[in-house]
Amino acid sequence: MQSVSLNVKTGVKLLKCVEGQFNKAFLLTMSNGLEVVARLPNPNAGPAFYTVASEVATRQFLRDRLGIPIPRIYDWSAEACNPVGAEYILEEKATGQPLGNVWANLTLAARLDVVNQVVEMEKKIASISFPKHGCIYYETDLKSRSLDYEPLCSRKATGQNDQLPAFVIGPSAHPNFWEREKAAMDLDRGPWGSVADYAAALGKNEIEWATSYARPRINFYRSMETPETPNDYITLIKAFLALSPYLAASSNIKQPNRIFHPDLHLDNVFVDPGTNRITSIIDWQQTSVCPISLQRSCPQMLELSVTPHSSQSRHEKKLLDHYYNVVKETDPLRWEVLTDPLLTVKTNPFSLVPGCWHREDLFSLRNALITVVARWSDMGYSETSCPVHFSKEELIRHQDEMSLVEGISAVLHELQDTGLIPLGGMVRREYYERAVELNNLFQREFIDLAENERQRELHTKVWPYQ
Repeated sequence: MQSVSLNVKTGVKLLKCVEGQFNKAFLLTMSNGLEVVARLPNPNAGPAFYTVASEVATRQFLRDRLGIPIPRIYDWSAEACNPVGAEYILEEKATGQPLGNVWANLTLAARLDVVNQVVEMEKKIASISFPKHGCIYYETDLKSRSLDYEPLCSRKATGQNDQLPAFVIGPSAHPNFWEREKAAMDLDRGPWGSVADYAAALGKNEIEWATSYARPRINFYRSMETPETPNDYITLIKAFLALSPYLAASSNIKQPNRIFHPDLHLDNVFVDPGTNRITSIIDWQQTSVCPISLQRSCPQMLELSVTPHSSQSRHEKKLLDHYYNVVKETDPLRWEVLTDPLLTVKTNPFSLVPGCWHREDLFSLRNALITVVARWSDMGYSETSCPVHFSKEELIRHQDEMSLVEGISAVLHELQDTGLIPLGGMVRREYYERAVELNNLFQREFIDLAENERQRELHTKVWPYQ
């Protein structure tokens, strides 16, 4: 493969890498010994052009402006009309080892040091606030497509100079705005000037899509006879739109728009195994700029993952508490947002609206909106009438659905906690036959809990691992 950036014409070895859900990856060994990773996005990674164009610009911004340790990009194409026949990124092989390879053997002190390094990286990223909520691109890429964008505040403020490309904030590249029929629709994909604008776009986009494409379907958790309809969905979205201005305005904190790594798990952090110093941060695909309240409260690598009260859980809790203590000292504005006791009540609806119908999860959105209504006075609106009301009948139906959902969830979490079947049902190839046997066994046990034939039919239909 020839690349002007690499000045190398031949490769002598190609190795297919272990790949994630969104990319195919190959390790190329060039004739001069240089190792290069070639990544080609899968169709589910996000929209054509925008996914690669945004990732490349974001990585250069973070690497060259802020000194974040990110593998260098040698060459890239956000268009499929090239000799490869696909969008691609050719990048430097990350130095060091994935943190996941060494994490289990690190002492608590070493893990705490890694957490400190992560917070230091986040501190650098937080040093720059952006004028709007969206994704970072090169100005030349969006200008050529006549798209709306917002120039960054000033070249001086972001460390830019005349010899380097200008960066802008443009539309979101998240798949939620582009999946299926949405790709061809004229939707509001940003950039957005406020949380209220973002909320309005989410609701308007979903209503527009549902009006044209959603079709009635049976939701067995709710009814085995009466279908769930697009109008049911649209009614929920309109309730979200009625509540969203209050959710957006309920905090007195002026939130800056910042970059935040969307998927910082152990295998996306590379370290020097001799010193445990971070050498590379990878997988910046789908990175966006957004208000603090709409970001993860902590890196994914620090989220609590095991049964409470276990020894591993206590270790995880120490690391998470340490992370929050350091954030409290280094980023008081973010700490103030994170410690809002009603933060999840206010933000859950925002995360649940996009693609809710496709996920077949109207229950979670309805539950989030019911919670907002129930906590209306707690959010400071006791003197203001809530614009949304759920009838007693609606609440009873929702409670019945919740009982079934929670029952299934308890069984699935027990299967995961006992090491039998991971939540979601994804297992290693060599464990697949055993997992099928276990699934059939527990499915039969769940069905046998039914009190009558009608309930047996219901239990059969709602078991998730069919």
